[in-house]
Amino acid sequence: MIKKLLALAAGAVFSLNASAGYVQYNFTGGPVTGYFIQHDDDRSIANYFISVPLSGFPTNISAGFIPITNSSGGFGTVTAASTSFLNDGPTNFTVFDNFDNDNESILSLHFSMSPEGKFSYTGQYSHKQMYATANGGAYEWLSSSGTVSGLVTQGAVDPGTIRDLDASGGYEYGVTPIIPAYVGAGEVPEPASLALLAIGALGAAGVARRRKAVR
Repeated sequence: MIKKLLALAAGAVFSLNASAGYVQYNFTGGPVTGYFIQHDDDRSIANYFISVPLSGFPTNISAGFIPITNSSGGFGTVTAASTSFLNDGPTNFTVFDNFDNDNESILSLHFSMSPEGKFSYTGQYSHKQMYATANGGAYEWLSSSGTVSGLVTQGAVDPGTIRDLDASGGYEYGVTPIIPAYVGAGEVPEPASLALLAIGALGAAGVARRRKAVR
């Protein structure tokens, strides 16, 4: 009987840990939509699905960021991470996304907290894409870049997503695990933080190109 009780207790603890192992942040204000999920212990990014609307294109399009590594040349992952919070809070991170060799996107996000306890984001993005022009349907590279800002709120992680992440070692397939280091507000100013994250993204772009060359 005691062994059964211990087994039940252990199972309950494991269940609680699995449920409490991740925290999700949803983009709820500003132009960015989607979410990201991070581990609640080391705060590394586990999964993300982010969309940023773009300007400067003939039609309304968005830059999509999802973790992916496939044989068609798609490559999307986290390239850098840091944190501005000693306790709980969203992780600053950069994501790089390339799909089908015809577009490249970089997004660097930095988070801060207001006196009211709300989390806000400032992001810098750049995107270039092959686009058909009006001149006989010829393709050319068009680009867009800018700054976005808004709010994120903490939300519940879907139980099915938790099971999938646990089954894949805690990270969505394609996500590079990067444990964020603490960066105090007085140590590195926000623009510099974003610049450092962007450097990490450029490194990932080089990796992606080398992978394509090998293929």
